[in-house]
Amino acid sequence: MTENSDVQLIARAAREQLELILRDPGFRSSRRSVQFLKYVVEKTLDGEADQIKERTIGVDVFGRKPSYDTNEDHVVRTAAGELRKRLAIYYSDEKHRTELRMSLVRGSYIPQFTHPAQNHEPAGTPTVHEPIEDFELVQTVAETAPDNSTKRSTTRLLAAFAVVAAALVCGIVGYRWLRPANAQDLFWRPVIDTPGSVLLAVGDVPTGPPTLSVPTEDQEYPIPIVQKTPSQIVPFGDAVTIARVVGTLESKGKNVIIRREDASTFSDLREGAVVLVGAFNNEWSLRLTRPLRYSLALDSDKHLIYIKDAQNPSSRSWSWATNLPRSHQGSAGRPVLQDYALVSRIWNSDTGHVVIVIGGLYTYGTEAAGEFLTNAQLMREVARVAPLSNRQRNLQIVLATTVTDDAAGPPRIVAVSSE
Repeated sequence: MTENSDVQLIARAAREQLELILRDPGFRSSRRSVQFLKYVVEKTLDGEADQIKERTIGVDVFGRKPSYDTNEDHVVRTAAGELRKRLAIYYSDEKHRTELRMSLVRGSYIPQFTHPAQNHEPAGTPTVHEPIEDFELVQTVAETAPDNSTKRSTTRLLAAFAVVAAALVCGIVGYRWLRPANAQDLFWRPVIDTPGSVLLAVGDVPTGPPTLSVPTEDQEYPIPIVQKTPSQIVPFGDAVTIARVVGTLESKGKNVIIRREDASTFSDLREGAVVLVGAFNNEWSLRLTRPLRYSLALDSDKHLIYIKDAQNPSSRSWSWATNLPRSHQGSAGRPVLQDYALVSRIWNSDTGHVVIVIGGLYTYGTEAAGEFLTNAQLMREVARVAPLSNRQRNLQIVLATTVTDDAAGPPRIVAVSSE
C-alpha cells in the first residue's frame, strides 16, 4: 500500500467515525461541541495539529478577535470540558464500545484516537481502550477475530487498522499525523475548498497614469482610477500571471472563469472564490485592499503610485514614478529600477468567500507576483511568519523586483502582514 493510499485511508476512517459521533443526538443538541470536534479533527488530518491552540480555536471556531484575552474569556476551556463529557457519555453506551474512540489528549486540545482492545470479559466489564501505536498487534487481532463478528464490528476494526497503518508513516498522538501541508497548498486551500468555479477578474490596459476619483454616494473616499482601453487585451506581465494562476487552480481540479474586471459585479463575487489580477487597473483590487494594512495609493503631488502602509502612512518606499518615460527601463547605464507588488488573501465578510488580489504597481510587479505564487521557497518563508492555514485572517505580502532590460527579476519578499 502506498503512502498516499495510507493517507486516504486515514482521512476516510477518521471522518467516518466523526460523522457517526456528530449524528448522535447527544452531539446534535450542542452546536458548540460539534464545531469544536470537527475543527480539531480536520486540523489534525490536515497535518496541522501543532497549530491547535486555545487562541486559534477561539478565533477560528468561536469568532473571537485575534487579540482577545484568554485569561478573561474562557470560552475554549469551557467548550473543551463540555466536549470531553459528551465524548465520555457517547462511548459509555454499549453500542459504541467497538468503535474507533476519539478523545482529547490530556492538557491539550489535540484529538487522540484509540481502538478498543478485544477481550472476552463478562458482559458489563468496562471495555479497555489502548492508544493506537502497534501495527502488528492490531493486525493480529484483525486476523483472529471470531467468524461470527457482525458487519459493524468488522467495519470498525478495519477503520482502526487503517488508522494504525498511518501511525507508522506519520505518527499520531503527540506527533503529526501527516506530513505538513505544502505552503503553496495552504495559501490556495481556501480557494480550492470553496465549492464551484473560481472567478478570475482581469484589469484592462490603462491609457495613462491614475487620477483620484470624485467621491459618490456609495463611495465615501476618492480612489485612484485609470482610463482603460476598450480593446480586450492585457499587459504581458498580467498574461503570464494569469497563466500561472489558471495552471495552479486547474491542477487542483478547479474550473476557472476568466472575465474582465469591469464586467464582474458584486453579485459575481458572492458566487464563490475570486482571484483579481491587476492593481490600479482593477477597481475591485483598489476597493478590497483599501481597509487593510497595505493598500494601493496615489500621491498626485509627487507623481507616484505606491503601496501604502497604514502603520507608516508617510512612507513612499514602495513606489513607482508615473511621470518618467517607460523606454529602456532598467537598461545598462541607467539607474536601477524597482517595481513592487501586493499579494493579498482577503476573507470578505460581505461575500462570505476568499478573494486573492495579485497586482504590481507596474506590469513588472504583477509578473513577479505571479512567479512568487509558484515559488515554493518564498512561500515557505511566508509560512514561517504568517499562519497560512487560517483562512479567515487577511494575509498580505509586499514584493519587490529589480527590472533589467525591460524584464522583471526574481521576486523578493519585503513585508508580510496577517490580521
